[in-house]
Amino acid sequence: MSGGVRVLVEDAQGRFLILRRADDGKWGLPAGGMELGESLLDAAARELREETGLRLIAPTPFGLASDPTIETHTYPNGDTVQYITLLVHSALGDQTPVARDGEARAFDWITPDAVPGLDFATPERPTFDHWQRFRVTGTFQMG
Repeated sequence: MSGGVRVLVEDAQGRFLILRRADDGKWGLPAGGMELGESLLDAAARELREETGLRLIAPTPFGLASDPTIETHTYPNGDTVQYITLLVHSALGDQTPVARDGEARAFDWITPDAVPGLDFATPERPTFDHWQRFRVTGTFQMG
């Protein structure tokens, strides 16, 4: 088990940032594992900065994802890890995403109604569902 983060960046028009991953070509969200000595919010800020060049603005943790059928990932080197993942919302502010670490080869902005039609990496789709439920209920999401 390992701690992880996934960041949902929203712009002023209510659109969400997605990135096309360089490794598998699927759409995803800025995400990754914690490093030794950092908090979950520190990890969210670092992953967002590394993958997009963006700063974490007004971070709102809205859920914790731990479903092993979704949160288990096998890396290209064969390592398999099950994550307990904090889901964090961030405002965009006046920033522009820039590919920085080779993980993202493209960025796009989508509205929530576009989510079902996109080829996402496995854990991304439920993240949008958790965010929508959080917005409606104000209740921290677990799943």
